[in-house]
Amino acid sequence: MEYNAGDMEIIGHRGAGGLAPENSIEAIRKAIALKLDMIELDVRVQEGTAVLSHDQTNTNKVYCPLSMALKEIASKTDINLEIKERRALAKVAKLLKTYPGKVVISSFRFNILKEAQELLPNREIAVIENWSGIRAVATASLLQTKRLHIKHQWLWAGLVKSLKHQGYKVYAYTINDKKRAQELQKWGVNGIFTDYPNRFLTK
Repeated sequence: MEYNAGDMEIIGHRGAGGLAPENSIEAIRKAIALKLDMIELDVRVQEGTAVLSHDQTNTNKVYCPLSMALKEIASKTDINLEIKERRALAKVAKLLKTYPGKVVISSFRFNILKEAQELLPNREIAVIENWSGIRAVATASLLQTKRLHIKHQWLWAGLVKSLKHQGYKVYAYTINDKKRAQELQKWGVNGIFTDYPNRFLTK
């Protein structure tokens, strides 16, 4: 299979969250089978363990441990870990200490990213922004990173051109429509997060 997306990276959102339960080992396996450029996963803490979950954890629910996810991925593809709460950072850092593959650490929160730089100095960090390109650049400048993850509804041709001219790598979330993906690709977006990565493959 080959991606029908040119040089634009295809990133499985929450594994492949539209093809299997999000942030589950099944979603990760789906993403690996599709040979995606990267898999994005959300990290929280439940009872002292780093687990995969977008929302607050529930004691009555079983979550996939991050350690299991890393063992399953085993450098078959790159990983983006979105850190949802600060207390997860130390546990993530410990697990990544011996992990050889590429892992990008992302968050909406400045303090999490700042601490991530201290705990994981050799890992790339990414600023997540849900509406303001100006705020994204301001935060990225303070953190000295060039990777931005921006909600796609707020991206337009002029903004993408400006960000790219400033040397930023621009990734859009969450894209499940092929026409929108093609538009973003035309503007120069580096990659997209998608729940349905199979929609961007050609046999």
